[in-house]
Amino acid sequence: MNLSRCKQRLKALLAVCSRPGRILILMQNNPDPDAISSAAAVQEIARILLKKRAIIGHGGIFGRAENRAMVQQLHIKTRQIGHTDLERFRIICLVDTQPYSGNNVLFHGQRADIVIDHHEKTNRLPWNAEVSDIRPHYGATSTILYEYLRAANIRISQRLATALYYGIQSDTSELGRKASKADIEAFQELTSLADLRRLARIRRAPVPPAYFGMLHEALSNAVLAGHTVITFLAQCTNPDMVAEMAEMMLRLQGVDTSVGYGVCKNTLHISARAPHERGNLAKQMKRVTAGIGTGGGHRSMAGGQVPITDDKADLLLAHVRERILRYLAGNKPAHPLLIPEPLPEKHETS
Repeated sequence: MNLSRCKQRLKALLAVCSRPGRILILMQNNPDPDAISSAAAVQEIARILLKKRAIIGHGGIFGRAENRAMVQQLHIKTRQIGHTDLERFRIICLVDTQPYSGNNVLFHGQRADIVIDHHEKTNRLPWNAEVSDIRPHYGATSTILYEYLRAANIRISQRLATALYYGIQSDTSELGRKASKADIEAFQELTSLADLRRLARIRRAPVPPAYFGMLHEALSNAVLAGHTVITFLAQCTNPDMVAEMAEMMLRLQGVDTSVGYGVCKNTLHISARAPHERGNLAKQMKRVTAGIGTGGGHRSMAGGQVPITDDKADLLLAHVRERILRYLAGNKPAHPLLIPEPLPEKHETS
């Protein structure tokens, strides 16, 4: 985006945030590095240019160890927010998510004043915001906020640079997936500003024993349908594990689509990944969740959420599996990925 247009959008954001009242920067329920860094950038803009304190909020948890380490290592303070808490804020800014997308606590009828995102605009329910900056051709929302910071002539601290660098790195798979020219330029410029040693500690954050239990379950349940690998977690402690498994399984030789789905509390979470943009995973995810939940994302990366109840859980899981096979695997027959080797026979000795 050219500098003059970016300055216009920055001016519009500042006009809204300068009004009296508390500011909430709202991320998706289970924030990823792109959302965290984008929220931190908006917070910095409000602090430096408006001398106002903004709260960073999310509805769920930091499921992945790397995301927990990120907020700890970079001293990014966040707060868990419920939909009733929204009434305490006069100004609501969504970053890396959109109203009524199903992955944040903004309910239908509750208004967002500012929306900054790089996902395709959701068409599930119509929404309007006073300031809306949606750029699906960008690989990361962090890149959009980096441009805002540059347009404002704000000196980017090392910690914020590290966050933005990691946000772009993670959402574009180190520029290997859906990276625009703007993403590449921002990534290159942030390289010299970021604390790469601290980032290495974030990316190698320790994980609990339960992580390996879920990894074992995901591998045991994995099936291969044509060039699509699908894995299921019956009970996962955090939704991020579903996305992590989809990312990991995409490395399987001969696979061009990876899908993970799993039940966390009362919600079925679905993640899909592809190494290219030849298909349209966002469109297919909307088909998988049509009438039963919400879904969307990008051409090579998408996610969905489906509410689930105990009395209909088995039927709903079977229905979702059928839709995944239909829309993401072309109805190819599914076969177990791993076949356990038979135990050696025991021979009696006399």
